[in-house]
Amino acid sequence: MEVFFLAMQGTVLFGINNIYTVRTSDRAEHICRIKGKVLKGCENVYNPITAGDQVEFEDGLITALIERRNAFTRWNRKRFMPQIIAANLDVLFCVASPCEPPFRPRFLDKLMANACGKYTDGYQVVLILNKCDLGIGPLVSERLDVYRSLGLRVICVSAKTGMGLDELKSYAQGKVCAFAGQSGVGKSSLLNALSPQVSRRVGEVSKKYNRGRHVTNYSLYVPDELHGGGIIDTPGIREIFVDGIEPEDLILHFKEMAPYYGKCSFSTCTHTVEKGCALRKAVEEGLVHPDRYETYLRTYSELTEQASVIYGKEYS
Repeated sequence: MEVFFLAMQGTVLFGINNIYTVRTSDRAEHICRIKGKVLKGCENVYNPITAGDQVEFEDGLITALIERRNAFTRWNRKRFMPQIIAANLDVLFCVASPCEPPFRPRFLDKLMANACGKYTDGYQVVLILNKCDLGIGPLVSERLDVYRSLGLRVICVSAKTGMGLDELKSYAQGKVCAFAGQSGVGKSSLLNALSPQVSRRVGEVSKKYNRGRHVTNYSLYVPDELHGGGIIDTPGIREIFVDGIEPEDLILHFKEMAPYYGKCSFSTCTHTVEKGCALRKAVEEGLVHPDRYETYLRTYSELTEQASVIYGKEYS
């Protein structure tokens, strides 16, 4: 007797070693693998499926990826291809700490620029400063003021004391929210505070190197049964390499720099060394933060390196 299986749809909660846990609308969880060697439409990415993805499956085999609304990605420098970290978001929370590990504004600059790439339509970016019980120094406060002046929402919290968690919970309620940041900033601690029923391992900061140890090594989607939406916890990121942005378009992904696009003496201006560059003039006049511009320069260099590898395209 021939047995037929009906195709089903569900949300990917997490995947480990190409084995995925998929949750259907009736809250049942199914263990699935990808049918075939390569999932159609995912040939040129490091990982075909991630937490938050919607998929079709039958008899434990994922047969199709439903088109994403958006995704949070980064460039995988070792494999020279995009890496999908979380999918179908309403909000990306960029998590940082004032110390332990140190506040890294350039990391945040790149994380936020990356969140304006070609995959990111439809979700908001919010900066969460965790561990505020440790104190916020003047340099951190100054950079937070810069971010606020750019229209970025900043929420100061402490997973340890509960400070600011009510504001965070209120903002996240009913939305699909991903938490991203470097190791040790307390993403999993925030997840545990927001969803106590999920006990994510919490790591300490290395005293020798003053940076976080990797504890979360895969993205995990935790649905909010009461309000809808849910939270995606992501692995700590030591370095972020921007993906989905052409080098010549990078200026458009820094909000305060975008108005200078097309205002330079040369239409092919890279805004790095050219005379008559409107952006460089704005930096000299104090209209653009010099450290933010330094982030632009480093990111531009990385993007031109990517372009040369992918397309054989050379930039001067």
